[in-house]
Amino acid sequence: MFKLSIGLLSVMLVSSCSWFVKQPSRVENPIVRGVDYVGVSVSDLEKSSQLYATATDLKSVVKTDFSDHPVLNSLAGRDSVQVSTHLMKSANAQLRFMQFNNPSEEAKSSPHVDVYGPGIAHVCYQVAKKTRTYEAFLANGATHIGDPEMVHLNPKNPVYYAYAKDHDSILFEVEHVDVEALELPTPPKNEYRIRHVSLATPDMDRLVAFYSTLLETQNPRRAGQLIKLSGDKLDKISGQPDSEIEMAWFQIRNLELEIIQYHSHPINTDADPRPFEALGYNTIVFNVTNIQTAKEKFIEAGGTLVSEAQAMDDGKIMFGRDPDGNLLGFQVINDDSPLSSENFKDNGI
Repeated sequence: MFKLSIGLLSVMLVSSCSWFVKQPSRVENPIVRGVDYVGVSVSDLEKSSQLYATATDLKSVVKTDFSDHPVLNSLAGRDSVQVSTHLMKSANAQLRFMQFNNPSEEAKSSPHVDVYGPGIAHVCYQVAKKTRTYEAFLANGATHIGDPEMVHLNPKNPVYYAYAKDHDSILFEVEHVDVEALELPTPPKNEYRIRHVSLATPDMDRLVAFYSTLLETQNPRRAGQLIKLSGDKLDKISGQPDSEIEMAWFQIRNLELEIIQYHSHPINTDADPRPFEALGYNTIVFNVTNIQTAKEKFIEAGGTLVSEAQAMDDGKIMFGRDPDGNLLGFQVINDDSPLSSENFKDNGI
């Protein structure tokens, strides 16, 4: 099998001629307007809130308690679900931490999601190097996945990478950007932001086709289609020996969706979907223009409906699963709601 160092490929991609790579194209006024939040099931709401506030400067938005809510009961597959939530935001996107009271035995026994999946594998924090976010994570109880030191992939790109996991074994990525080395006329406005949420898949082409239709985007950015990305530096980041990967990215206004396939670490999604209450990322909630139109587009793309639209959070929300079984929410909510992605002006840049 052909291999190419990811560092070398990065240089090639940056320097590629514009006519060699088709540029992504998204329709005007798409049905999916942005990402309202990524849901995260945690064991200790206060501990997780403190960790991410300290390490990534996430700000508290709103705390909400739910008891026996029909939407959450449906997602958990049982009655009388009780959950405390904490919505926290970065400059461009937000997470909703959820602590479930007495989760099911199935949820408690579910293994954590590995780097290679399957499922919603990680969230990436892109921050200024001087924030020392990675070091802050480790100092507050997080554990590195691969090499303990951050990895500099490309000498022409002043970005340093690391994967780590928190006290619940929830995976995250940190990208330290040496802003001074960028030599920009105007430095970035925000030192902290959430770069992407990542889906690890066993079938890249299937998932890219699904999200191309759902997000009304053609020719998403891709890498590793012809020659898989590999190399010692990649292995040091992921902690997975002899990794060979392929990647794709969709920009959904305020947050990027990354799709990654570890061809070197085959997985399958034949098992039942991961329990909603299991520790880890449990849903991606999209802001949509219209629930019915979103439903039609979702089904056209090949998604499986889980629940019809119901009232929640002063709006309406519908849930379904993509071809890998990842849980997606489709929410219509007022633009001034604290949950709305429309609060992030200029995409949080």
